[in-house]
Amino acid sequence: MTSPGPAPLPGPHPVPGTPDPAPENGVSFVVPVYNKARVLPPVLDAMAAQQGDFPREFIFVDDGSTDDSLDVVRAGTAGWNNVQIICQENAGSAAATNTGISAARMPFLKFVDADDLLTRDATVNLLTALRDAPVAIVAYGDRAFFPPGAEPDLSPAPASPAITVTAAPLAPAIRNSLFNPTQFMTRTEIARACGGCDERVVFSQEYSLTMRLARHGSFLHLDQTLAYLLDDSVNRLSNNQGRQLQRVTKAVRLFVADYPDLDPALIRFACRRNAARAWRYARRERGAGLTSAWYRHYLRGSLGLWRDPVRFIRTCEAVYDH
Repeated sequence: MTSPGPAPLPGPHPVPGTPDPAPENGVSFVVPVYNKARVLPPVLDAMAAQQGDFPREFIFVDDGSTDDSLDVVRAGTAGWNNVQIICQENAGSAAATNTGISAARMPFLKFVDADDLLTRDATVNLLTALRDAPVAIVAYGDRAFFPPGAEPDLSPAPASPAITVTAAPLAPAIRNSLFNPTQFMTRTEIARACGGCDERVVFSQEYSLTMRLARHGSFLHLDQTLAYLLDDSVNRLSNNQGRQLQRVTKAVRLFVADYPDLDPALIRFACRRNAARAWRYARRERGAGLTSAWYRHYLRGSLGLWRDPVRFIRTCEAVYDH
């Protein structure tokens, strides 16, 4: 039996004056924003400086910010064309990202975290890669970090990046988060069809979305730094490793539950991977040894000694509770 998986996300409501259909190479920039007033100005500058001859729109979803983020977005985008600023009650980055996906009117989606900087040729290089490979549904590049007060060099690369194709990206997507939102671009219709981000995982939105997208086609990796991430960004929740690992494990557990018709080898891999991750954390943070329950759980995952993969992965989440 094939599981239906998540329901597709709705498309945009008609807006007077909006061209229909959207230009075939148009890009919707989707930027969830929550309390990022301090770091937003250079993010907006980098978006405005994106090179390339392609139609574009900019969608900012303010997720109930309690600082001046909304005012900063409004002031920083004054005079821009095709800007949507959407305000909603705080619901988390996954829900805010889905709001942006639903509102998008262009065939390609470029996600941007509200504290990351794009290189000037990031969008056009990702767009070119996807347009040249119609069967691919995601293109992504590399990232680098910069300290507070620094101004990274966002100049275009001197040459076109080398591209690697991953024809079966689901196992790599389960293994690790392949990219953060600012590093990748996808096709709007596929992002909607797969249900967007899993809103049950309030944060770590790109991980659930990546796995869902990976069921639909190949991924392209561009050998180029496309995104610069601020080292100590305000409210960067992924800085808490235990919470981040718990969210990642939960995302995998929900994904396996949503798609019980997955290749059994992928389900075994998901169980083995998350049991190994939980064991490493238990050993490092809890001082667990070879006689501990966590080591026995790791062995069960390695040997496939479990009956219910969803329950097994849920147990892995418990190691991060303290």
